[in-house]
Amino acid sequence: MTRTRWWLTLVACLALVSLTVLGPRWLAGRAGVGSSSASGKLSAPPLWPAPDFALTDQRRGSVTPHDLRGQPWIANFIFTQCQSICPLLTTKMVQLQRQLAGVDVRFVSFSVDPAHDTPPVLADYAQRWNADEPRWSLLATDAASLKVVTAGFHVTAAPNPTPSEPDPIIHSSTFVLVDSEGLVRGMYDSEDRDDFRALARDLRVLAQAEGAQAPELAIDGATLYHQLSCANCHQRPELAPSLRGLAGTKRPLDAAQRATFDATYVKESILAPEAKRVAGYPLHMPSYDGLVDLQRLNTLVDYVLSLPPDAPSSAQAADRTEVDPVCQMQVRVVEGQVPEATFAGHRHFFCSTACRDRFVAHPEAFARPH
Repeated sequence: MTRTRWWLTLVACLALVSLTVLGPRWLAGRAGVGSSSASGKLSAPPLWPAPDFALTDQRRGSVTPHDLRGQPWIANFIFTQCQSICPLLTTKMVQLQRQLAGVDVRFVSFSVDPAHDTPPVLADYAQRWNADEPRWSLLATDAASLKVVTAGFHVTAAPNPTPSEPDPIIHSSTFVLVDSEGLVRGMYDSEDRDDFRALARDLRVLAQAEGAQAPELAIDGATLYHQLSCANCHQRPELAPSLRGLAGTKRPLDAAQRATFDATYVKESILAPEAKRVAGYPLHMPSYDGLVDLQRLNTLVDYVLSLPPDAPSSAQAADRTEVDPVCQMQVRVVEGQVPEATFAGHRHFFCSTACRDRFVAHPEAFARPH
């Protein structure tokens, strides 16, 4: 099963779980989310109270629902080792933070990986993504509190039953809107363009900041590239391809296709990133359609096309792909950053440590003759 098909199946299953758990109450509440009355309040009624918790954030401070009272807030669910959907979710969270600069709201990311995501680890993660955002709390959980939080928000987080897939945890991509009284007011699909826009609008309504304007984006390409979080993924070869020195080259795509890296391709990748996906990467890039005007879009495209090449050794490593002998997925080989094992004098590369461990246990079952 390909990564894309696996993620589509996973999303469908999570949607079915949500509808089964929440039923008509979710549908009734969601139908009204986004519409406000003349009084400036959401017309949809509250869904349920947010769950109780007392968790430590990336600053080593305690955060409880009581601490969040008096301000509306958004919750999402991530883990820092995730190489598929979490960078997308965090990009969306940072986009909201920048759209709502100066608005009296809070942003809360719950880790679904208690074994790894300690407060120092979450602090490093926040540093990479949006270190200067004081309204953002990334909360470490343990097994008991994670169960309470996910049940209370009616979302899913569980070990991945398919060891060959890239991430060990499957979890909800939902964003949850909570009002200043601690009541859940809406559940939003972070990958749906209309839902994402409704979330920002509804948060402004709850914060009584409907007239507040999002800050202007920069007009130079280098600053735009960082403001829009492009660097967070494209400077990490295990997440996304390097964009340096690619102007005019042919790029390998899924389904054995190729595309020329030119202005048309780069622009399409920014506005409709799923149209042509580079082979070998599990991460889904967010669309920036509607988030940048034409002038800034063209400036960003020009900047990407002007990026100089990496050092030769890095470029060669970034363009190398191998086939995982266990799950048969394409693996982008970056020396020292992907799992590997040697058998019968040959190096093998893997999409995950789970595949490597299966190979090491029974290499003769997976290794092909050379």
